[in-house]
Amino acid sequence: MPISIHYQTASKEWKQAESDATVPSDALFIWYDFVQASTEESELLTTQFHFDPLAIEDTIKTVSRPKLKEYPEYHFLVCHLVNADDYRARAVNLFMKDHILVTYHQDDLNKLGTIGEEIQKRYPSQPLTPADVAFVILDFIVDSYFEYVYHVEDEVFSFEDRHVNDTADNKLMEDVFQIRAVMIKLKRVILPMQELIQHLKDETAFTKTKKQQLYLHHIEDHIIKQMNIIKSAQEMTSDIRDNYDSLSSYRLNNVMKILTLVSVIFLPLTLITGIYGMNFSHMPELQWDYGYVAVLVVMLLISMGLIIYFKLKKWF
Repeated sequence: MPISIHYQTASKEWKQAESDATVPSDALFIWYDFVQASTEESELLTTQFHFDPLAIEDTIKTVSRPKLKEYPEYHFLVCHLVNADDYRARAVNLFMKDHILVTYHQDDLNKLGTIGEEIQKRYPSQPLTPADVAFVILDFIVDSYFEYVYHVEDEVFSFEDRHVNDTADNKLMEDVFQIRAVMIKLKRVILPMQELIQHLKDETAFTKTKKQQLYLHHIEDHIIKQMNIIKSAQEMTSDIRDNYDSLSSYRLNNVMKILTLVSVIFLPLTLITGIYGMNFSHMPELQWDYGYVAVLVVMLLISMGLIIYFKLKKWF
């Protein structure tokens, strides 16, 4: 994919260049955006911009943890997007050098919104710095998390409506664990980004102006809100899981109680049949014509007596 180049003219206008050669020499700010760069395009990070080889290796070959690293001539910032397919982290790498910003990533930033319009709206009449544009990009990245966070929140709050008629416990718990798995994946992206923003607040060499500091507080408020939503959703799913465990225990206790009562009822009957099932010639009432009926009547009376007793105790 061709490298996208935007720049700010001497008259503070925001424009897009067809190539590096068409960028005017008096441009106040230039943004080079590498999207799914080829091998030849990636080599420009070394040949044209002269970035550190280790930083370039982190950019091209790995997904580094969100961080801000300071080099003698530039800053290297790594942010994370959320992959919509599997909620994994996708890196957005930013190099900030003098009046130049270089971004390198696999996802199209246009999916996050019209960044150029936001830049013009926030900085309409002042020369741009790489940090100014970096904060706008960081804001769009953090705001993109809301789509996934709100989806998880909706899944949790609609959980009862979706499972009100479910009779299979396995299906219910599978849904709970799927939601919790998504939340864990989102936290693996959002939590390191929250730590990065906290680090940026403390890094006075990077956040130089009052406007940048206020913008960073705005971004931090959004990511704190997202973490609070995820935390609340996790607590609710924990309550659902605990309620399920309690319900399962209650059902199991009822089953065990019924089985125990049935066992108690059949215990004396089994004793009687066991005694009269022994092969002895001389046993009471063995030759009595009504012995069989009498034993059945006794067994029936014992059973009815135990059932009535359990009913009075309200064990049934």
